[in-house]
Amino acid sequence: MAHTTSASRQQQEPTTSLAKEETGGVEALRRPRGWKAVWFIIGLYLAVGLAQNAFAQPVTNYLIKRYNMKENAATNVANIFSGTSSFSPVVGAFAADAFWGRFRTLLFGIVAAFVGMVVITLSATISQLKPPSCSDVARQAGTCAGPSGLHRAVLYIDMALLVVAAGGFNPSSLPFGTDQFDVSNNERHEKPAGLTRYYNLYYVVAMVASFIALTFIAYIQDKVSWGLAFGIPTALVLVTFVVFLAGTPLYVYVRPEGSIFSSVARVLVASCRKWRLRLPHPRDARQQQALLYNPPVAGTSRVFKLPLTLQLSFLNKAAIVVHLGGGADQLHALTMDLHMGKRFTIPPVSIAAIFNLAVVLFVPVYDLIIARAAQRVTKVEGGITVLQRQGVGLAISGMALVVAAVVERRRRASALDNGGTSPLSVFLLAPQLAVMGISAAFNMIGQMEFYNTEFPDQMRTLANAAFYCAQGASSYLATLVVNVVNARTRRHWREHGWVPNSINTGKLDYFYYAMAVFAAANFVYFLVCSYFYRYKGELQEAESPPATPEAALLKH
Repeated sequence: MAHTTSASRQQQEPTTSLAKEETGGVEALRRPRGWKAVWFIIGLYLAVGLAQNAFAQPVTNYLIKRYNMKENAATNVANIFSGTSSFSPVVGAFAADAFWGRFRTLLFGIVAAFVGMVVITLSATISQLKPPSCSDVARQAGTCAGPSGLHRAVLYIDMALLVVAAGGFNPSSLPFGTDQFDVSNNERHEKPAGLTRYYNLYYVVAMVASFIALTFIAYIQDKVSWGLAFGIPTALVLVTFVVFLAGTPLYVYVRPEGSIFSSVARVLVASCRKWRLRLPHPRDARQQQALLYNPPVAGTSRVFKLPLTLQLSFLNKAAIVVHLGGGADQLHALTMDLHMGKRFTIPPVSIAAIFNLAVVLFVPVYDLIIARAAQRVTKVEGGITVLQRQGVGLAISGMALVVAAVVERRRRASALDNGGTSPLSVFLLAPQLAVMGISAAFNMIGQMEFYNTEFPDQMRTLANAAFYCAQGASSYLATLVVNVVNARTRRHWREHGWVPNSINTGKLDYFYYAMAVFAAANFVYFLVCSYFYRYKGELQEAESPPATPEAALLKH
């Protein structure tokens, strides 16, 4: 009994607040406040997301127009910035899990974001920190003065600070909010009430931030001032940061439990040393768990160890297809009528905001109406499981690509009949973007919920870093796919491929159809992975594990 009590205290220790360290070891347990704490955090999500998008979305255009860079050089710098921003969360996740904890890592990312945006605002406002302005005619003639060493140094410091901000903020923000919900006395590892809604709200807030950056901020950048456009999100970060700090007495602080990489290394070394030994009960995962786990995982308040299983899952690749084919919307917009009404024209980049708007409008409908209706039928929290939600999103993504192909065929024919610029409204692209947004509302939120409910607390920050890495990897994969498709199709389609530099001379609709086939294959692959997957915690619900994967499917 004494051993059990000691183990229980060790399991509960990460839920204590930082007051235990600061008061000389006096233990002070803090009850999670749920939404009371999250409302202090959610505004910060919006502000930092807006700041990141205000710079990242137009960065190529900013480097060309304000730093007088050549298009190739600007594209290369933007790609390096995007790639490092996507993979930096891995470093932040390691620091959070091994050393700092989520709160301190999140705090570090917020400070880096604010300082970075201050520097960016100053560099866009003070003439000595940027090259002299240049007209479009001089830019096309190549006579503009390029950035000096000082200008480049300030620019790269700006980007480095935002990369650090992404590394600290992105992997920590969602798990820190998850920590605020009560999971005590939860032997079945069920999600606390409101947690699914929190995941929905988190993604909606991210989409709102992107929508504002693509519309309101983009208009200011294009028509008013780059300095003002950067200054608005900078001020918003400061205000919400103060609100965030005001909520510190309410927060639950989960202590770092050590790096998962060192744990994996120890497992590999121990496995190699003991490779001659036979596993007890080789076909019974529950019996193996009872013998090999010390202490057992059942009955703990938080999940620090996953139940032992006899299978693996390879679900991360499901995110790839969502991003293929989605980068040409701005190129389409440049060849279409940008008027919204008789006098007002939108920036070409703003058309992508329809994707964000679709997510923002659909998620509340799904959460309040569709999910509740489905829950009455399926008796599953949220109406469907997280894997089913991802599967629905993948299926819809294929439909979005078919819609995009049909629209592109009409757009290209109209452009060729009118000297290269189509008189069709740019809002003809709205249906495909809306369908893609609905797909993301299912798939992307399903992925975030999967990572945060199926991974133990020790790996949750790293899991969110993997989510962002998947987005960066999918962008690189999309570039590779385009290059491969162009190389193959040039042999059969004159000197141009399906996706040439000028979209009017290519066959982008064929490319979309090919990506729809790829989406269908990816969906089948996902179904196979889901077929063999069992949710963590299922082994505690039965006296023995299912004998076959088919039995586990009943849970799906």
